[in-house]
Amino acid sequence: MTNNGPEASLLSELNGEQVVQIVVGELEEQERPDSSHATQITLKSGDAFLVTDIRGDFLSSRQEMGLFWHGTRFLRTCNLFLEGRPLMTLSHHVARFGDACQIDLTNRTFTPGDTVVVEQGAIHIHRHLELQKDRMLQTITVTSFHEVPLPLTLNLKIGADFRDLFEVRGSIREMRGELYAPRKGPSGLTLAYRGLDDVERETELLFEPAPVQVLDDRASWKLQLARGRPVEICVTVKMCESNPQQFAEDVALPARHDLPEPTTTTNDTLFNRLLTRGMHDLMMLSTLTSHGHYPYAGIPWFSCPFGRDGLITCLEFLPWFPDVVRGTLAFLAAYQGTKVEPFTDEEPGKMLHEFRTGEMANRREVPFIPYYGSIDVTPLFLITLEAYMRWTNDLALLERLWPNAEAAARWITDYGDRDGDTFIEYHKASEKGLTNQGWKDSWDAISCGNGQIPASPLALCEVQGYAFAAYKAMSYLATRLNRLEEAERWQQTAAALQTNFLRHFWWEEEHTFYLALNGSKEPCDIVASNAGQCLWTGIVPQEKAREMIPRLMRDDMFSGWGIRTLSTHAARYNPMSYHNGSVWPHDNAIIGAGFARFGKKAEAGQLLRSLFEASLYFDGGRLPELYCGFPQRHGYGPTRYPVACSPQAWAAGAPFMLLNELLGFQPMAEKNCLALHRPTLPNWLQSLEIQGMHIGQEHVHLRFVRSGNRTRVIPGAHNEVEISIV
Repeated sequence: MTNNGPEASLLSELNGEQVVQIVVGELEEQERPDSSHATQITLKSGDAFLVTDIRGDFLSSRQEMGLFWHGTRFLRTCNLFLEGRPLMTLSHHVARFGDACQIDLTNRTFTPGDTVVVEQGAIHIHRHLELQKDRMLQTITVTSFHEVPLPLTLNLKIGADFRDLFEVRGSIREMRGELYAPRKGPSGLTLAYRGLDDVERETELLFEPAPVQVLDDRASWKLQLARGRPVEICVTVKMCESNPQQFAEDVALPARHDLPEPTTTTNDTLFNRLLTRGMHDLMMLSTLTSHGHYPYAGIPWFSCPFGRDGLITCLEFLPWFPDVVRGTLAFLAAYQGTKVEPFTDEEPGKMLHEFRTGEMANRREVPFIPYYGSIDVTPLFLITLEAYMRWTNDLALLERLWPNAEAAARWITDYGDRDGDTFIEYHKASEKGLTNQGWKDSWDAISCGNGQIPASPLALCEVQGYAFAAYKAMSYLATRLNRLEEAERWQQTAAALQTNFLRHFWWEEEHTFYLALNGSKEPCDIVASNAGQCLWTGIVPQEKAREMIPRLMRDDMFSGWGIRTLSTHAARYNPMSYHNGSVWPHDNAIIGAGFARFGKKAEAGQLLRSLFEASLYFDGGRLPELYCGFPQRHGYGPTRYPVACSPQAWAAGAPFMLLNELLGFQPMAEKNCLALHRPTLPNWLQSLEIQGMHIGQEHVHLRFVRSGNRTRVIPGAHNEVEISIV
């Protein structure tokens, strides 16, 4: 492999052609393992995030690497060289809140002079990176353990391209703005760009102590290294815009760290690691907006507000982090649709799908400003609001958001069901929008048994379930506000939808629901995971659930690592595809939650174990957005999906949703009561203890112990909440 990136040109300038050939070979060896998330570092703070390799460098071969802020890459290169050579990683550790890391590096063997040989491991470089809202702080500490003093050169290669995140992902633009010439000073360097949106973006680097040389693309320090005497260099990278577009509130970010951190501990140390990782990932991704905390979807591609991802994440983490749920509901209500706007698919009462900032959004080159092209966010908003009320009894928020809830429900009946057949359907209005507008939103995610792509408008099976649950939610919420006639009307609306759904969607031969109905109301005859999500919504009667659950656990759907998005018998099945045969943790969590609600807790526990065992093969026990759907092979882990986001919010929350349902949580905050419906620990866990979970204003302490096939519940001594077993 030939390295034609910026590292090669730097090394050529520093050391001559002979060294370039050696160093390029070393870089090639080091980049090979970096093709997976196992060898990258991801940090986030507010609207800023950073993706580096395990040296803290940004590889030119990895498009997602760099320092990003407000949907723009403000730093493309920030690579460290000692004597013109890249460094070797000893270890790296990310802080638990995901906003800082420390990296231990060392040198490879080199000869700085004619006689002196510096062996590998003679010099230690400690690299500390920290994000703070609109800046990155980097502290480099160099310590020599060589027997004689060494005069060495440390170089920091620097570059910025100010590319919009959509460009980084691969979008081709006909025109770009003006990249200004770097402005150099004795102790700093400023890189700047004026976009086509007339916003000036700057990356300012300040060095302490001042380098001996600052060029357009690097800074150099001459180090006099005496044995055991560290030399420290500080680099501050500040990002700014002339007209900033942001969601993050201008407050001290440690407020995110002030979120109360509950604990869930089991007898299994590795499972505890998965749960802790999930908690910390949620706290990392939760961004403080003017409306409260909002869980951004995932890094690197989805570090912004997504309606669907945010709400499902809230449902997964609700008992542990109600403040995040409150902030998410308030944020979405603030941006609820008010008019008909085809470019963004906006309609009155509709909730947003995706909200971006950045040059391409400002220029309307993409419709995500915000974009409303999602069929399921609006019913999920109502489902989440109901769940939040059951856990918190926050009547003040319900009264404030009731107009938003009414508008959302009207959107479902008036715009979601345009033809009045009770089914909720989608058809994109924006030329630049999404063709598929359910959670499987890739262009080929919805197909028929023969592999053909059906014509829209499309009615997805799981969306009918979401609508049913949303109508039920409206009935409950109306009851809480003493609007009893409205409550009854929404119950009747739900019943009508359920009747029609069972008549038109049930697939008797396959014991499941059709994936969708096409524009001619003909069924898409394909077995997919979407049907499994219907179980969670309540739209499925008991007799149908008894047939569905074993069908979904057959080998064509269950891979051993989880339920696939699509049956292996389907014409478009591909285990390496995004939506046509892969395994998504959040999808499995929703399906497993449905299993548990119908009493199939053994099967739900099996799905939880599948996710847990898969996590053992991912760095730090972190579940990624998705992985490939190949069958489980004994002794080997799941196959990675190459561009899966990690961390991803709703993947982090998947184990918690399954635990919630296995333990049978049925909150009644208005009665200061938590009922547990047949609480069951899976057969691979012996004990579980929860502290810091909320019911209303009270915290709950519970301990679960399994003995044979029974699970005992031991309430904490100081619970202020009534605990009942049903």
